Amino acid sequence: MGFPCGYNDEITLRSVLRISLPMMISSLSSHFMLILDQLILARFSINAMTGVASAVVWCSAFQFSIMTITMVSNAFVGQYNGAKKFHLAGTSVWQMVWFSIFMFVISIPFSKMAGRHCIPPLLYEHGLPYFETVIFFTPICGICQALSGFFVAIGHGILVTVSVLIANTINIILDIILVFGYFGIDHLTGSIGAATGTVISWFINCCILTMFFFKKSIREKYKTMNCKFHFHELAKYLRLGFTGGVGHICEMLAWGFIYYTLATLGTDVAMIQSIAVSVNVFLAFLVSGLEKGVMAITANLLGAGMKHKVAKLMRSGITIHLIFTGLSSIVLLFFPEIITRNFIRFEIDEALLRESHLILRFVLLYFMIDGICWITAGALEAGGDLGFTMGVIALCIWAIVSIPSFILANTGHLSVKLTWTLLIFAVLTTSYILYRRFRSGNWVRITV
Repeated sequence: MGFPCGYNDEITLRSVLRISLPMMISSLSSHFMLILDQLILARFSINAMTGVASAVVWCSAFQFSIMTITMVSNAFVGQYNGAKKFHLAGTSVWQMVWFSIFMFVISIPFSKMAGRHCIPPLLYEHGLPYFETVIFFTPICGICQALSGFFVAIGHGILVTVSVLIANTINIILDIILVFGYFGIDHLTGSIGAATGTVISWFINCCILTMFFFKKSIREKYKTMNCKFHFHELAKYLRLGFTGGVGHICEMLAWGFIYYTLATLGTDVAMIQSIAVSVNVFLAFLVSGLEKGVMAITANLLGAGMKHKVAKLMRSGITIHLIFTGLSSIVLLFFPEIITRNFIRFEIDEALLRESHLILRFVLLYFMIDGICWITAGALEAGGDLGFTMGVIALCIWAIVSIPSFILANTGHLSVKLTWTLLIFAVLTTSYILYRRFRSGNWVRITV
């Protein structure tokens, strides 16, 4: 039951795709669920869609900060697996499970107090209920990340894919029922229904992964019943993951700040940005899957003492990303109306429609560069270099996009087009810095 990509094998497109594809399908399911949420809400009301879009950015900041910290255990599990120290893997996962449970101490009061400071006042009606419900239960995502990362690191990514597909299918069904109040369930309509469906899907995913985590063959090999809390172990993981988590918070806060700034310019601008962000989130399933695949393979290679193969691994990952980006460009470049007409179910000004099509082309360029950035980040994260990676990403988006956008908004010169131009420049800068970090070789901070 070793890692599918043998350590003595050459790193090929096929071997990288075999590891990454289950994660790409898993991410596709999750990201498709997010965009379908937006489409369902758009049919309920355009205000519900934009309100939830404003809340999703802030919810994601908290969600991904927890997940980034718990991701540290994935690097340890991968390296333990590569070094054949299987008995240590279970302990790593449990420390992150305990950490996620402790995070309820923060998530519960934050869900009640922070919403009115994060959501634009004109979007309170639909944004606040979603924000409060999702933030309250967000630590469940940390548990899911710890368990998912464990199975990916030991070469069982297909299990994670199946679990996510089941959970998200149920989420979609619940969204339709709850948002529109079918079967007489009319007290959870709108954004609160979408939030409820999301939280239930998290519980289902967590239960499925936990069941397999305690499966006899896994339990005996990886000692997954060793659930004892080890303060010193947890402290070690937090030292590596905390700065990465803070960096991810700062990155997502920057996205939230950008959306908030654009929303102050009017509902038309907020609508275009909502479509652009939703499409970018959907496309990011490719990046997310490849990042996790590269991270898992890199961690196993480092554990097996094969750091020299990581550069070829990254080249293979980038090639796969560019192929999928080319396929995505068919719709975004030549048939953007397929996307905009599914979001906008009412008559709008033709100039506004043309602008939304132009922004989708900016999203495509951003996505192409962003994918290279996150594939590089996946390799660095496997070595435990989360703090540097997430710090650079956050610093670039704040310095190049968020702060200039605020200044431009106050001088009356901000537009969605200019914002995405700045985002493209920011991700180019980030990619270059991370590449230089990788070339330096100073990114391996975990030794097992």
